[in-house]
Amino acid sequence: MYTIIKHLHLTIIVLTFVFFVINLVLTMKNSELVRNKFLKISPHILYTLFVLTFIYLSYINPLELYPFVNGWASSKLAGFVFYVLSITLALKWAKNNMWRVAGAISAVFWLVVTARLGFADHIKVKGISENVSTYLPLLGDTLRAIV
Repeated sequence: MYTIIKHLHLTIIVLTFVFFVINLVLTMKNSELVRNKFLKISPHILYTLFVLTFIYLSYINPLELYPFVNGWASSKLAGFVFYVLSITLALKWAKNNMWRVAGAISAVFWLVVTARLGFADHIKVKGISENVSTYLPLLGDTLRAIV
């Protein structure tokens, strides 16, 4: 069951990004399709499912990595929050395309950083290090990979 929910969680992440890109392009073109009910409601449903799968995976995880207890899980949660805030900047708060692009770049950055944390096995080990400086080399590697 854990593996199924984990794959559902990853699929939801991909779908949120796809809906973000579609909405961003439509918003930048000032298309009327942005007001389509399906395009407005779907991301909210996906975010809700994302949070539910996150809660399930946090509760059932085999490594006992819990948000606010383990730095790795807390960083993943914070990355998701910044990802959603960046999407909100790009789609809702931005008044011109320059800020929409800035929000999109920020969203991609937070998505990549958070995804990269998922593969940082040396950080996942409980108790190895709760120090923030552990994440700095990972962040540097991610920035170099993006640039």
